[in-house]
This record gives sequence, C-alpha cells and structure tokens, in this order.
Amino acid sequence: RSIGTVLAACGSSSPSASSSATTAATTTSTAAPTSITIALPVAEPVQSPVYLAQQAGYFKKQGLDVKIVVLSGDVIVNSALVSNSVQFTSVNAVSLLTAVSKGIPLQMACMEYNGPEWALAVTNQVASTNKLTATSTPLQVLQALKGAKVAAVGGASAAPGVMLSGLLSHYGLPANWLTIFAVGSSAALISSLQHNEVQGIFDTQPIPASAEQLNAGKVVFDTTEISELAAVPWEGILAAKSYIAAHPQTVKAVCKAIAQADNYLISNPTGATTALQPTFSKLSPSLLTSALKSYKWAKDANMTAGQWTNGLAALESFHLLKAQVSPTLLSSAYTLDYLPPSS
Repeated sequence: RSIGTVLAACGSSSPSASSSATTAATTTSTAAPTSITIALPVAEPVQSPVYLAQQAGYFKKQGLDVKIVVLSGDVIVNSALVSNSVQFTSVNAVSLLTAVSKGIPLQMACMEYNGPEWALAVTNQVASTNKLTATSTPLQVLQALKGAKVAAVGGASAAPGVMLSGLLSHYGLPANWLTIFAVGSSAALISSLQHNEVQGIFDTQPIPASAEQLNAGKVVFDTTEISELAAVPWEGILAAKSYIAAHPQTVKAVCKAIAQADNYLISNPTGATTALQPTFSKLSPSLLTSALKSYKWAKDANMTAGQWTNGLAALESFHLLKAQVSPTLLSSAYTLDYLPPSS
C-alpha cells in the first residue's frame, strides 16, 4: 500500500545510524560484497528489522550490498521473486501460506516478529458512549461497533480487512456486524477518522497511535493482546525456493543480519529509534519508540516447526486462510536450515 504524505517514510539511503548500533556492526568481510535487492510491501516501522540492518551496517557486516525497494501488492512481489528481479521480501504468514497454496514456490527463511500487530482506534464519541478504553476486551470493542464503518487500507480483501473479518467470526459475530471501508493510504485512514467519515480505523502501529496523538480518536484494541495469536510466526524474510537452494550462504548472511536487528530492537528500542529516525523522519521519536515496542520481535530471528504447526491452527481458528493448508504444504513454506545460532 502507499504511504501518506503525513506519515510517509523516507527511502533506504538515509544518513548513518546511531553510533552504538553502527559500532556493533563493524565490517568484518573484505571480500567483494554480494548485491541483493529486498522488496518491502510498505516503508513503515513494521519493516524496522530490514531498515535497521541497513542503517546500522548489519548487512554490510555480513558481506552484503543491499538495495531496498517498496513494491505494493503480493502479486507484484511474488512475480519479482520468482523472476529473480528481487531476491528477498518481508511478508506475513497469511500471505506466504496463500501464495504457497497457489503453487508459488516461496519459502520463509527467518523470522522478524511474532503475532499479528494491528490496532483499532475509534472516534472519541464512540469511545465515550461505549466506555471503551485501552483495557477493553476485543469482544467488548467489537460489540460496541455494531453497524459502524471501520476503515482499513485495501478494504475487506486486504490483510487488515481479512484480520478484522476473522475477529468477528472468532468472537461469534456475523460478517455484516460492521462495514469495512476501503481507503488507499495510511493518511486517508486518519483523515477519515478526523472528519467522522468512519467510526474506527484498523491498521498497524503507529497509525492508530498517530490518530490518538492528533485527538482524532482513541486506541482501544491491539491484536497483540490476543493470546492465541501471540506466538504465531507472523512476519519474516522469504525468497524463491530456487534462489534459496542456489545461494545458501547469502540466505544465511541475510538472516544473521536480521537476527542482529531483531535483537537490538528487543534490547534497546530507544537506540533503535535513534538509528531509524532518519528513515522514518516524519514520525516523532516518542511515536516511533511506541511503535517499535508494539511488535514482538523474534529473538535471533528464530522460528520452530512446532511454532508453525500451532500457528497454523491459530490462523485457521480465526478464519484467516481461504485455502486448506496440509501438513506437507505447511512444511514446504518455511525452512529452518538457515537460522542463525542462538545468541
């Protein structure tokens, strides 16, 4: 999806990162770097591991010369991966399993964060009338939205819309309980809430928090609060299976850099904010720090087979997958062969 002018992020060629992060990534490789392109679906804090690995020199330390591009839409990215015009991308488990179920030969090699992260902000009037707060349960929030319009980038068929529909089903509410209103950008989400065109917005942080900061509404729910989804291997680094088989050392290098970024995001979110501020220059440091703390970054970029098995069951219980995923299909969608050693 496109990024609005108010909350847009800059490109990947921004100034150097914080000294603490950069010092930790002093280049150790003297060989000619391997050039790769990583395609991201959005240029937002949700993609911080990739941007931090670039900013702090973690990719460079692993002998990689990385170009980051933003390509909106799974079909475009999948085609680029298969044709090798880009080598890696970052994508969520639902998009990955949907692609694999269609016969697209992709595979996840390491993890960025666990559990889906989408937050719901409602208008101040809705929050006040229904006594909704950040401590309200998901069911309480959804029950209060009967007949409401909730805006999501891409509408009902895009990832946030699918998640919201899945929540309705999981909590026993009919599909027409609320209307998912499609908008084209994050900025449009906030504008629609400010002008009372909708009663709520559903998006990754920091967009809902930005709406609250502008006094357009209140954040009353985040999917990270749902225990059943917390351990789902959600967002990770993947490539075409043919590329992974042909370039194992490059895959290992990418995953080592992502692991270092994940670990820094976990251990030092304030330092990560400093490192990432040039990339996300339109966000205040406080808003960026808050967003970074919203995600359950995966220590050492790790994932397990058991996590995937249990995660699939959770995704199915929330009706997030349109096609049935067999154990064989699931095992083909990821590989544990390139995970970095535990730190």
